[in-house]
Amino acid sequence: MSETNKLSAAAAEQAVGVQASVQDANAQLFASLMNAPNKDPSALSAESDGADYQKLVGKKFISPAECDKLVAEGKDTIDPKNTFTVNDLPKNHRYYQEGDMITLDMDETRLNVVLDKVSSVCQKVYRG
Repeated sequence: MSETNKLSAAAAEQAVGVQASVQDANAQLFASLMNAPNKDPSALSAESDGADYQKLVGKKFISPAECDKLVAEGKDTIDPKNTFTVNDLPKNHRYYQEGDMITLDMDETRLNVVLDKVSSVCQKVYRG
C-alpha cells in the first residue's frame, strides 16, 4: 500500500469517528430537549420576563418600513420617550400584533413583543 493510500485510509477512519461522535452529541442534545419541561409564557414571564425591556410597554413600535418612510419625509429623529424600533430589541426577538398566529416553539432566549393591533403600542414583553 502506498503512503498516499495509507494517509487516505487513516483520514477516512478519522472522519468516520468524528461523524459518530457528532451523531452521539446530537442524539444527547435531542434527548435533553425532548425531556425539557414546557413552560407557559405567563409563568416564563414571571421568571425571566426581560425586565430591562419592560420599559417598552406603553410605547409605540415604529417598524422598519415606517422608519424608512419617516426618513424619506425628512423626519430622521424619533421620540425615544414614546417610541421604539427594532434597534432597541435584542438580536433574538419577535414582534407581533395581538391575535396574530405565531409558532408555539419555545425559545427562552427570544424576546417576544406583543403589539396592539390598531395603534402598534407595546402591550406585553416576555421571553419564550
